[in-house]
Amino acid sequence: MIGIFRSTILTKIAMALSGLIWIGFSIAHLSGHFLLFAGQEAYNAYGQGLKDLGPLLWLGRIIFIISFLLHSFSGILLLSRNKEARPVQYKAKKPIVSTPQSRMMALTGILLFTFMVYHLAHFTWGVVHAEYSHLTYTLSDGREVHDVYTMVIGSYQNVFVCLAYVLFMLGFGIHLSHAIASVVQTLGFNHPMYNSLVKKVANGLSTIIILGYISIPASVMLGVLKLTGGH
Repeated sequence: MIGIFRSTILTKIAMALSGLIWIGFSIAHLSGHFLLFAGQEAYNAYGQGLKDLGPLLWLGRIIFIISFLLHSFSGILLLSRNKEARPVQYKAKKPIVSTPQSRMMALTGILLFTFMVYHLAHFTWGVVHAEYSHLTYTLSDGREVHDVYTMVIGSYQNVFVCLAYVLFMLGFGIHLSHAIASVVQTLGFNHPMYNSLVKKVANGLSTIIILGYISIPASVMLGVLKLTGGH
């Protein structure tokens, strides 16, 4: 395992593959969140459905954690090697090939780590905004489940929580746009003829994903999504 990181090429591949897992997760996670627009019954059934996966859910969590650690370690290692390769900094930096997104990857990576901890503390551990962590809802089939619908909507009615999530998502968008392009190029589609198109597709896809995530707190603040009181 350690030998993988002795090669810059293999380190980049490890970073790309782990990033690919998180890109897929972000799309799947968003599709689940869109069930909020289908109502309290649909979203709470979705939340319970994830819990019902049991060991498979934990397997997914373990994969996501490992991929996150692998991605973070690879990024730190590559950044360190880049600095070692250029120990004397230029007096005036004039980035030619790099993009604003690529130069902000370390910063947005730290922002995303902060977001992940806060997100878990909010929706998984119930440490913050704990007033929503013990609410229940009775599904149409009679099962009493966690009322995640009320947890999400109620939390986003707090303007500070809403703005925090929007800020985190904007940082994620910057990180994601560069990540998508890097994954494609690292895995073999790196050619001057296609690089411009890859960057446009990456920017477009990341914009769609981020607007999708932001649409949820925005819909709460605009009153499109609201509490129904059906506990």
